[in-house]
Amino acid sequence: MNSSLFRNRTFIFLMIGEAIQGAGIWTSIIANLQFMQSHVPSDLGKSLILMCGLFLGVLISPQAGVWADRFDKKKILLISGIVRCLAPICMFAALHYQSVAIMLLSVVIMQLAATVYMPTVQAALPSVVPASDLLKANTVNFNVITIARIGGTAAAGILVSVMNLYTVYALSLVFYVILVLLITQLKFTNITDPTAVKKKEKIRFSELFPLIRHEPAILIALINSGIITLFLGGFNLLVLKFSQVQHKPELMGWIYSIEGTSILIVGIFAKRLIGKRNLVTSSTLFMLLFAISFAGMSFSENTAAVLGSFVLFGCAVAFFFPMVSTLFQIKVPQDVQGRFFSFRGMVDRIMFQVALLATGACLDLFGISTFLITLAILTIISGILTLFFAKQKSVDVRQPVIRETVEG
Repeated sequence: MNSSLFRNRTFIFLMIGEAIQGAGIWTSIIANLQFMQSHVPSDLGKSLILMCGLFLGVLISPQAGVWADRFDKKKILLISGIVRCLAPICMFAALHYQSVAIMLLSVVIMQLAATVYMPTVQAALPSVVPASDLLKANTVNFNVITIARIGGTAAAGILVSVMNLYTVYALSLVFYVILVLLITQLKFTNITDPTAVKKKEKIRFSELFPLIRHEPAILIALINSGIITLFLGGFNLLVLKFSQVQHKPELMGWIYSIEGTSILIVGIFAKRLIGKRNLVTSSTLFMLLFAISFAGMSFSENTAAVLGSFVLFGCAVAFFFPMVSTLFQIKVPQDVQGRFFSFRGMVDRIMFQVALLATGACLDLFGISTFLITLAILTIISGILTLFFAKQKSVDVRQPVIRETVEG
């Protein structure tokens, strides 16, 4: 990995912030589940409470994108960081009054802050690192998010078992305050002049759609990433099902660990292996690896086949998502990137909910093997069609070779 990234002070602070906010979300989810355990007996009730925040996140995503494009990104991150601090504060009140309603308010605040924060970080990366280092930066970013997911869930599981919830939420508040302090040290350069943006009478979210329709690279990446999201949305249900089929509760931990570890290890070599290759065709070809991994998982009673398939899946993820993020940052004009990444986040949230429901229904109706074979076929069809489309349109997106100077 290029050491210049790690000399970039703003990039380092952004990545630390990503780790804090990512781990914070997972810690809050597990702590909230612990709280609901004694107050919401219904599993459906728990799911609906967690979905409320996601649903409101979908509703606010268009406006969050407009804010990211219209206003200074540092201010947007700072405000969302301050708002995020209210979530654990609300949980102090929820614990004191044993109130599910106040806990629901905390869930909503957390999700709304994340809805604004995450696309703003994605839109800000091109103004933090040189264009020639975008793939490296996105690989680091993806690895940080993966570490936050693994570490956040593991740490939260330990914390809620050895500490009371007051202490867990107090620790969350301390880290969120640290996040706010880090944001104050950020320095973005080479961004669109905010006065020029404000000269427009109104910035509309709908301006994105002509861009997506007329830019084949963006459309291809959205389609293929949407297919993979169908699997990711039901990921936890599938992992649980594998452990039930094999009667091995410990298999869940093995799958999470081996998938996350393969992402981290392979991610180190992603930029070196991809080099200056066409990001569109490269990312599309990885759909074949995803399809093979899904087909391998269909041997659900074979531990080696399942674990090996998750290793292959993690390897494909380590390449695919950083490439797709880099492609978006190159092809989407900077003055609409806030809206675009908010749109992508909104689509991902909707797809996750659809995938969750579809996975549960398919597992009940057809079984895990049939579901995964169907998903493998759908994945390879998507890869072949989008590859032909890319060849037909002569789509070629590569990182710039010339390095630009970006202050850190």
